[in-house]
Amino acid sequence: MNKFKDFFNSKKSVAVIGLLFACFFLYTNLQTYFHLKYFSVYGIAECTEIDIQNTNTYAAYKFYVDGKRINGSIQLGSIVYLGWVGKHFKVQYSSKDPEINDLLLSKPVYDTVRIKKAGFVIKVQEKKEKRNQFRD
Repeated sequence: MNKFKDFFNSKKSVAVIGLLFACFFLYTNLQTYFHLKYFSVYGIAECTEIDIQNTNTYAAYKFYVDGKRINGSIQLGSIVYLGWVGKHFKVQYSSKDPEINDLLLSKPVYDTVRIKKAGFVIKVQEKKEKRNQFRD
């Protein structure tokens, strides 16, 4: 018991905890990198919301893989466009684990046939009747 207290009171404990944290950080980032590099598949995602938390801005999105809905989010940089909500973009995900994914905001998708095949319902806006100023 005394050795346990001595370990946490020493500088060695900070080094060990720091090393474990660094290993975990490297593992998660390298796992994402290798999954997207070697098992990459592309699909279509819909941006569902843009959320601002303190100084960070996130875009939440959803897409479907084999009928299963996958939710994801991506941290945005300084360029934020609120018009992205409800729009469709390409998404890159791992064929082994679709929870590992990345939204490609630079690649919007406009083809309604492909959007429907991806599992989304297209919302059709009703045409508004134009006002005729000469009609009574």
